[in-house]
Order: sequence, then C-alpha cells, then structure tokens
Amino acid sequence: MDAKADARDHKEDYVPPMPPERPDRLPFWRIWLRARKNLFAALPNKLYRAWLTEVRTPWYNSYMPNQPDLVRRILVERPDDFPKSDVVRATIGDLLGESVFVTNGEKWKRQRRIIDPSFEGGRLREIFQPMLEAGEEMATRLSGRATGDPV
Repeated sequence: MDAKADARDHKEDYVPPMPPERPDRLPFWRIWLRARKNLFAALPNKLYRAWLTEVRTPWYNSYMPNQPDLVRRILVERPDDFPKSDVVRATIGDLLGESVFVTNGEKWKRQRRIIDPSFEGGRLREIFQPMLEAGEEMATRLSGRATGDPV
C-alpha cells in the first residue's frame, strides 16, 4: 500500500502532535514550573482540541485557533484583522527576531510572500516519499531500543 493511501485510511486515527497532557486545574506555581521546562506543556489541553480557545491571564488574553478554515481566514484572508500582540513579540521575539511569527502589516506580508511556496507543497510532493521512507527506517532502527524511556 502506498503512503498516501495508508494516510487516508488512518485519517480518523490521526492525532496532531501536542505536548504531554496536563490536568485542567493546577496551582499557578505548578504551571510556572512546567512553563520553565516547556512553555507548551504548561498550556491547558483544551487549547489543542477546541475550534477556537481563549486563554485569560492577569496580563493578557490569548486566542488559539485549531480549525483549518479558521486558520486560513486569519492567516490568509484577513491577516490585518488579527495582528500579533505585544505579548507574542515579548515572549518569542528575542528567540525568533523580526520573523513572520512576530511581525505585522507590510513587513509580515512581504515575509509571508517569501515563505508561501513552502505551504503550497511544490517540493514537498517530490520529497514526501523519501522522507517517509527515512522515517520508517529510523523507527525500525530505534524499535530495538524502545524501553519506554526517552532516546
């Protein structure tokens, strides 16, 4: 069976990558400790399952869309209506610089035009099969080391 057919057959079983689950209610200090290790592991699980989630904190409110149509509306159809916040720039700006993840307006549009071909799948169609095969080979090599501990 080819990789595309296999992916289609298991589409309903697909779970997108996400950090380890965390309990819905944790004391602030436990969330803070998780965030120091992995910011995404500190976020509530509902963020990864809801159509659109709002996270309220004493310092800011944040929204996370998970529905492909909604993401398209925000990033492609109406990006000017959904600028990145100062919190995003302050949080990841030092790490990512003036990148598409933190900029807005004309600067963001110029950067987005540069990277758009990456999202259109042009070269991805050519390299998907070799990438899949390499991943399967790696999984086979690592399966002998599968003890439940990180490798």
